[in-house]
Amino acid sequence: MPRAKKPVVETAEPEAGGQPAVSKSQAVRDYLKQHRGALPVAVSEALKAQGIDVTPNQVSNIKYQMGLKKKGRRKAAAPEAAAAEAPVAKDAISLSALLEANKLVAKLGSVESAKKAILALAQLGD
Repeated sequence: MPRAKKPVVETAEPEAGGQPAVSKSQAVRDYLKQHRGALPVAVSEALKAQGIDVTPNQVSNIKYQMGLKKKGRRKAAAPEAAAAEAPVAKDAISLSALLEANKLVAKLGSVESAKKAILALAQLGD
């Protein structure tokens, strides 16, 4: 048994004033063109005052479709970029200097012996 066709409802029928009816979405778009920075709640309240019942969620969706809504936060800067910009401490020791110190400790047998040798060297230089 075939289904009965639904009656066609035209939304662009003239209202009592003789002007064609505007859809809710179009009313939101028109309002947002005039007030670009308006928040969804403000748009909803303003249109409610004009007799158009629109929820803030509907306004938010229409704003997003229009491309007026921000798409989210940007990603944080890459950690390696932040590390590259970090200032180097004045007493920082390079990797090559540490490797040489490690060789000295290996030759002298312990860290204590290496410290004593470095202190003796410092006293000779004074």
